[in-house]
Amino acid sequence: MKRLLVPALLVPALLRGAEPLELARRVADKVVDNTRFELEYKLQNAYPDFGCVDFGRCMDRQGVAYALTTLRCEGDTEELFELGCTGPVRITVDDSVVYERTLPHPFAAEFGEKDYRLPESFRLRLTAGPHKLLVKTEYHGGEHLFLMQSRNFSRYAERGRKISCTLENYAPKLKEARWLVLGTFGGDLATPLAPDSTLLFHTPYRDCDRTVAWNIPPVDIVSAPAANGRFFEWYYHVGCFAWALQRLSAASGDPKYAAYADAWCDFSLGTFPLAEHQTRRLHAVRSFNFGTAGRPMLDYVSAPAMPYITRCVESSDPPESYRRQAERVLDYLRHEQFRTEGVFAREYTPYPSVWADDMFMGLPYLVYGYRLTGDESLLHDAADQLIGFNRLLFDAGAGLYRQACYPSHPDIRVPHWSRGNGWALWATCEVLDALPRSDRNYKRILAIYRAHIEGVLRHQDTEGYWRNILDREDSARESSGAAIFTYCLARGVNRGWLPRKQVEEPLRRAWQALTSFVSGEDDFNGVKGGTNFSTDPADYERIPFIRSDTHGLLPFLFAALEMEKLQK
Repeated sequence: MKRLLVPALLVPALLRGAEPLELARRVADKVVDNTRFELEYKLQNAYPDFGCVDFGRCMDRQGVAYALTTLRCEGDTEELFELGCTGPVRITVDDSVVYERTLPHPFAAEFGEKDYRLPESFRLRLTAGPHKLLVKTEYHGGEHLFLMQSRNFSRYAERGRKISCTLENYAPKLKEARWLVLGTFGGDLATPLAPDSTLLFHTPYRDCDRTVAWNIPPVDIVSAPAANGRFFEWYYHVGCFAWALQRLSAASGDPKYAAYADAWCDFSLGTFPLAEHQTRRLHAVRSFNFGTAGRPMLDYVSAPAMPYITRCVESSDPPESYRRQAERVLDYLRHEQFRTEGVFAREYTPYPSVWADDMFMGLPYLVYGYRLTGDESLLHDAADQLIGFNRLLFDAGAGLYRQACYPSHPDIRVPHWSRGNGWALWATCEVLDALPRSDRNYKRILAIYRAHIEGVLRHQDTEGYWRNILDREDSARESSGAAIFTYCLARGVNRGWLPRKQVEEPLRRAWQALTSFVSGEDDFNGVKGGTNFSTDPADYERIPFIRSDTHGLLPFLFAALEMEKLQK
């Protein structure tokens, strides 16, 4: 095969004599040689974006208990609040009762994709500013949990409508809590008690034979990364970085990269019980490796588990624990992952949503599941879903994918985000690579791949770069999407999906541009951090660049290895 030449004078990294494989090793070594899987104890964060009071850990005897906070609203809003409370409960906002239940209602605190699944709800109009929220409940001993949330009472709030819990009006210097608790008092929910009408601070309440005063819920310590946690926490881009290291080890013959990937896999499995304890027992819902504790979302289930199933597929003696993990994930994809319109989807958004990201989060795992088990239904599912994603997200006029859509609201349009297009193109490559040419979907998916490649190349600039929003000239140049495009272009040439002459020049420019993001210290720069989707392109521009972020490291390694193959 003809060698694809890259003018070294135009590439800072290659000016130092680096071939693609060598450059991949330098960038990987910067992480592998400086990361230790070490934890330390830290105080648990007090989350402002949901309400949680564990009365069972706050109260020392049965009776009536209270919890107090301030709801701070950015703007006027009407909210649907969801809640769960083990005992009878009354909620007042600015001294008006907004919710009351007089009977106990034990519930299990089950996780949704980004929040809890809670059994009760109420609607409430709120004006901008602070609002006093007082919870009154009967504590009958044992476990007694209160949880409350709303869509704008979260990190995914609509702009200008965010709601948060704060003690700004009661204990503004406290950083360890967002709620005050009080109790217990004799009586029941219907008993008029002093806190119902008068809030006393710095003065105890008298209740029969004892005094009670405001306090905060117990503050726990949690285990957290001592340093460099962004390289070993359980996120899809971190797990897939370990997958890239497996590939680098095979290409270079150096076992240290595979050893690092195995060490990450073993360490992660060992922390699953810790994550379960911290997220469920301590309600530290975003503590270390929280995604392993039952979050029903591809970001936390299948994508970070790619190195496990890869090891099972490509090794003659994978650890049994890896095989069990691979099978658990396959079972989840078959039976539990939410779908709409026949494709993987998400529920935490205002309407069920379909994301280009989830093509990468789930479809490659189905392909590898087919390779592991021989179950052709997994491959057929991946192919059918890919066609479904294309139907819902591909903008034929631009030749690009929109990052996401609401199938029930097609008029809501989302920008053509670079990395989202990369995830879609990568997933297409994985499915295409596994399909026999005789398969009923092969020609159709090959056409999908080529049409997307054509659109991507149409939006490459003359110097080989791509923009963060691909079709906006005022958008910043970004490296992670560019790395995926480079990888998928080179893979297309290597697999015979693309005519070499058609893409040789844009691929040369792409690799040249991509290597310019590698610093003299072997960091990979130009990577935008993670994001929710938005209809406003400016939201994508606000995302900061992160040095050597794994969103970019993982595709850069794959791109370098594919370029190395192309040059041989």
